[in-house]
Amino acid sequence: MMGLPLLGLRVCDVTTNIAGPYATMILGDLGAEVWKVERLGGGDDARGMGPFLDGVSCYFQAINRGKRSAAIDVRRPEGRAAVLAMAAQCRIFVENFRHGKADELGLGFEHVRAVRPDVVYVSLSAYGQCGPSADLPGYDAIVQARSGLMSVNGTPDGGLARVGVSILDMGSGIWSALAVLAALLQGGGQARRIDTSLYETGLSWLAYHVLYQQATGRDPAPQGTRHAAFAPYGDFPCADGRLLLGISNDRQFARLCEALGRPGLAADERFATNPARLANRATLDGIIGGLLEVRPAAEWEAALVAADVPVGRVQAVSQVLADPQTDALGILAGGLVGLPLSLDGARPPVPGRAPVLGEHTRSALRMAGYDAAAIAGLIAGGVAQAG
Repeated sequence: MMGLPLLGLRVCDVTTNIAGPYATMILGDLGAEVWKVERLGGGDDARGMGPFLDGVSCYFQAINRGKRSAAIDVRRPEGRAAVLAMAAQCRIFVENFRHGKADELGLGFEHVRAVRPDVVYVSLSAYGQCGPSADLPGYDAIVQARSGLMSVNGTPDGGLARVGVSILDMGSGIWSALAVLAALLQGGGQARRIDTSLYETGLSWLAYHVLYQQATGRDPAPQGTRHAAFAPYGDFPCADGRLLLGISNDRQFARLCEALGRPGLAADERFATNPARLANRATLDGIIGGLLEVRPAAEWEAALVAADVPVGRVQAVSQVLADPQTDALGILAGGLVGLPLSLDGARPPVPGRAPVLGEHTRSALRMAGYDAAAIAGLIAGGVAQAG
């Protein structure tokens, strides 16, 4: 753990499910101590999300590795006081309650700032801290629909699709961690409040689609694997799998035609320029598909890579795990995916397994200043739970 940039910093994490825990996972992987406060009994709802590996939820294990779990009932005054005492020892505080709930529980920004004047306080919600939808609950798929992201994902025949990962949860976690790092970099010793939401993350992913709508007056439509601006672009069948082509200029198209054994296609007026290829996409896709489907994907991939044509096989997760590029990057550790970055040539290590519920309750309370008798009293009184 030596040399990690957040070493020595503590995080008080009162988040659940995916978005907030993903944010604190990033901070933990970068060296921070993450003290995760969970409800008594079941803990974070993600603990119950299947499938399970060795009795532990795959969801929970993936984004709570290396954290310390303290099971404390924040609804009771003694529990709230304990969490505030923990927060006083932590530079960073992260919550993802519904709008207004943190203040109702006595864990809002002003409450935490009163005990930790230099706190970096993160509120991560579904729709943000203002506006007519601020009080609504939100889940990744629902906000994918509401934010417009789902409208551009799917197939042209109207078959909409949810992005196959919790992209708004995880994206909001990334933005939260990035904002924390920015606040720490600025320094100054004063409290900072960070707000982000799944809805804002969804809008940010739309990026050029927003400008497209304003420039054309038309709503962008789902393209499947095709691209509204380039052709040929998308997946094509081979003898034993599928290849994804990404041709973005005329030079790449000419190289593709040479590699396919049809150099004349590049001079065909229907396909000579990208606008012409877009206008005749269906015809061109049929020609390319007919050429590719007679040979295995690996053979075509090798030939097209040698010709400097943008191409990649469409792989299942099992194939990705066996891909030599995955192995070369060393991004997997004990089945978990590490951070997608390296510092001075070394990837931050995955900091151990996810905690058992309440595994670190006693040490969390000791950190907060409670003595052995007080800790025993909180546990006996049902305010805290030790694993």
